Amino acid sequence: MRKNCPVCGIENTGGKVHVWHNNGHRKSGITLERLTVMAQQTMIVNQITADVAEAVDLARQPDGWQPKPWKSRKEYHKAYYWRHVDKRRRQRLSSKMLRRKLKPLIDELCIGVDLGRISANW
Repeated sequence: MRKNCPVCGIENTGGKVHVWHNNGHRKSGITLERLTVMAQQTMIVNQITADVAEAVDLARQPDGWQPKPWKSRKEYHKAYYWRHVDKRRRQRLSSKMLRRKLKPLIDELCIGVDLGRISANW
């Protein structure tokens, strides 16, 4: 939850009043009119930042997926899986072939590592 300054409504640590609202602006030479302009600019920047953050969140959703009452996210993922089932099968076959070819090599390396640990007294 955002904690805003009670005077200008801009986010502030702990929701406390900004220092410049307590006559701090007079010490720094900032006029009250300039202070209100700065506060308005900050509020506009905060609104733009929120809009951009919302657009980024919407862009993270999968392409082609629109939230509809009759189509759930589960149905979308199910359709996505069946669209790419051939690719998954090819990946599974290639990884299975690699496992068959590399398993003896991996076993030999494990034996070598075990012998190295035994000889190093680990």
